[in-house]
Amino acid sequence: MKYCIEHIGIMSRNPLELAQWYQDVLGFNQLFIPPEENTPVFVRDQGGYILEFFSMPEGFKHSEDQVRKAQHLCLTIDDYDKAVKDLESKGVLFKEDGFTIFQEGKVRFFQDPEGNWIHLVYRKKIPWS
Repeated sequence: MKYCIEHIGIMSRNPLELAQWYQDVLGFNQLFIPPEENTPVFVRDQGGYILEFFSMPEGFKHSEDQVRKAQHLCLTIDDYDKAVKDLESKGVLFKEDGFTIFQEGKVRFFQDPEGNWIHLVYRKKIPWS
């Protein structure tokens, strides 16, 4: 099974404004904004790395669990079910069910041994290609 870094996710009070700052100040390029409201904004740096800025939920509490999930490493996969089974066979425990995202994508979160959140994403179609 092949696991590749797709993006790093960062929670934001205003994803559009933060993405604009990264564009204006650091020269990043806007990559993709899903058509739904309050959805993430993706930007790419000059080296090809992708950042995702997503909205801070109402009533966000700065508990350790929520803070860790607010910043995550996203790994892209070619086969969602195969990846989940592969990771489970290696002892990974998924505490939450997966869910669908825009353009028929699938997502599932898990944690590394130190509690850092990792986000698996399967995209039937890469929205920014």
